[in-house]
Order: sequence, then structure tokens, then C-alpha cells
Amino acid sequence: MCLLSGWQSANSVEIIEIKVDVIDGRYHVFGQSRVDAAPEFIYETLIDYDNFHKLADGIAITNFLPLDETGRLLAYSRFESCVLFFCKTIEKHEYIEGNPHDSINVQTIPERSDFSFNESRWLIEKTGDTTLLTYESEFEPDFWIPPLIGPWAIRRKLAWTAELIGSRMEWMYARGLTLSQISE
Repeated sequence: MCLLSGWQSANSVEIIEIKVDVIDGRYHVFGQSRVDAAPEFIYETLIDYDNFHKLADGIAITNFLPLDETGRLLAYSRFESCVLFFCKTIEKHEYIEGNPHDSINVQTIPERSDFSFNESRWLIEKTGDTTLLTYESEFEPDFWIPPLIGPWAIRRKLAWTAELIGSRMEWMYARGLTLSQISE
């Protein structure tokens, strides 16, 4: 097992754009960055729900669940989210659909989650020597988010998380490591 330390030295992640809008009570999130790692590696890292919690701070648990009755891939995640003084433990059960090395689509199951609606997508595209990583999400939480500071706080958290995840993926890629080899 390897500890995830020293990853900061690999930081060449370029954050291209981060955007958060609220339209009719629904959040629309867009983030795009350039990561110095192969698309195949990025895909395998992002879809590793049994270990994804090691990649991003604030995520307590992520794991795959047994397939549903129709054979769809299910996952569970629990994380702590804070906006200034307001903190909440958030749980999601979601369907995961991957298109290897290209995209990952996630659809939350509202009756088993803290969201009345939540769909997100990772797009992974090779561009020269780097990979363009795009994250899009649309969600409507079943919990209160402070309206005046919520979008600002979500944008700030998304920018910080994008930099962190990208840096950690670059660090692992440069050393030939996978998430399963990283200790908690």
C-alpha cells in the first residue's frame, strides 16, 4: 500500500472553466480542466467507486452495490458538505453507466438519496499530450442551501476539488499507481 502524499509536486492541472448557475431551484454545474494523464487511466480512476473516496476530500464512503434487478450498475456515496457554518451529511444511491475511456454518466435514485434530482456526466477526451476532463451536473437538493452564498460556495468547492482530483490523478499516473494501491 502507498500513502497518497507528495501529490502536490505533480500539479500541472489547468482549470479551464468552472461555472455554477441556479435556474428554477435547480443547480447547473460545469467544470473543465486539462489533466496530464491518459484518458484510459482517468476513466479507470473515476469509475472506481470502491476507492473513489480516496481521491477527493470530504467523501467518507463510496462503493459499488449489487446490480439492480435489471443488471444496472449501482453505487453508494456519503459525504460531508459545508457552506460556511452549515454542514450536512449527504447520501446518494446512483446508477452508473460508463463508456470506457470516454464518459461516465451518473443518475441519482431520488427515493434513496438526498436529492430530488441529480444527473452528472464526466467527459474524457485526449487532446495532444493531455486529457480534457469535463464535469457537468444538474441537481436539485432535498436539503436547504443558503441562496445568497450557495452558488458561490459550490463554485469555490468545485474549483478546489477539480484541482485536488486532477493533481492526485497526475501524481498516481506518473508513478504507475491505481486508487486500490493507495491506503486511506
